[in-house]
Amino acid sequence: MKTKMAELMEFLKSLRGFEDLKLLTESERKEILRIEGQAEKASLMGLMPGINQGVREALSRTFVLAGITNDEFEWPIKGTVRFVYKGEVIGEEIRDKEELEKLKSEGNRVIGDIFVLYSEKIAKLGITDLRIATLVIPPLELSWLNKVPHAKRVVVGSPSTPSDLYIKKLMNWKGDGGSVLIGFELD
Repeated sequence: MKTKMAELMEFLKSLRGFEDLKLLTESERKEILRIEGQAEKASLMGLMPGINQGVREALSRTFVLAGITNDEFEWPIKGTVRFVYKGEVIGEEIRDKEELEKLKSEGNRVIGDIFVLYSEKIAKLGITDLRIATLVIPPLELSWLNKVPHAKRVVVGSPSTPSDLYIKKLMNWKGDGGSVLIGFELD
């Protein structure tokens, strides 16, 4: 197992955007889950209560690595944050300016140059107050998920700000950057 874990961690460290990795203990995982639960009840990303599916799924795996990322980490272009109502995505974060402009020209509402609200879906569902939607932070869709050696069911979650601060403290990280949680099973 040690050899597989070492190879797996070497692969992740070789990817652009990773500064450091740490295998979490059971107590550290429980603390992150507790912190996420509080953040979800308060207001995820300062917007509204929600659920961090990505972090919850990562923490449900047998092994979880905390990773410190830098500006070179390749975030997905869309869907890292979603507004969901009755199972329907009515808005989401989109990091591609051209895609945002296209969606805006089609009559959708763009907020803060990063979030799009799908006007047609909102009208169809009769939504007059966005606070009835749920803010969902899904697992990150990354190109390398199926390439991690010795791993299966790999999932990457983006922690809330309080969890991010806890992870950085755990890892004694003083620099810039964000954090991710990488959950997986060993094969």
